Amino acid sequence: MNNGNIVEIKNLEKSYDKGRIKALNGIDLEIGKGEFVSIIGPSGSGKSTLLNMIGALDTADAGSINVAGNDLRKMKDLSAFRSQKMGFIFQLHNLIPNLTVLENVLIPMYGTGRKNNQMIDRAMEVLKYVKLQDKVSRKPTELSGGERQRVAIARALANQPPIILADEPTGSLDSKNGEMILQRLKELHEKENVTLIMVTHDMKVASMAERTIEVLDGEIQT
Repeated sequence: MNNGNIVEIKNLEKSYDKGRIKALNGIDLEIGKGEFVSIIGPSGSGKSTLLNMIGALDTADAGSINVAGNDLRKMKDLSAFRSQKMGFIFQLHNLIPNLTVLENVLIPMYGTGRKNNQMIDRAMEVLKYVKLQDKVSRKPTELSGGERQRVAIARALANQPPIILADEPTGSLDSKNGEMILQRLKELHEKENVTLIMVTHDMKVASMAERTIEVLDGEIQT
């Protein structure tokens, strides 16, 4: 693996429904450490499948995928890899409604060996970063859509992962909150030098990235 790359994918293939649905059809892709990349394409193009492969949320049928120095096709404990290397931000934030903001952010840190006070300190640090330190005792249902997505960002940052994966992070937000979330992500990329990989169908959102990759019919368009 090239030391300058954090993701290296070669001839990656993925099918569903016993091979009848070809989601990825020989993808080749390299993403550098600290790069901000957007992945675009219409619904069903394979862009979210590609993101799931990078995030070790799904496994490939063929080809090679190396992320953060790890050959994902040979790894047995993908959950540990995700916990250590990945932060996930989803369109619908996936917060647990009966837990407080603080408790939601603490979740990724359980099982990492940190002491309870260390976990709380880190959770407060990232909540302060997204300007929600005054909402720690609130439940997700008591927050606005933009606030919930900022909690999701804080949760993604909890374990200080080198890679943040964002799947349509502004898709369920109005334009004002969407713009605010994008600015926080851009600041995060610039200040923390994390690798940010974002799937979107919105060209305006995609244009904020350093590089845009278009996926169509399971292939990268060049």
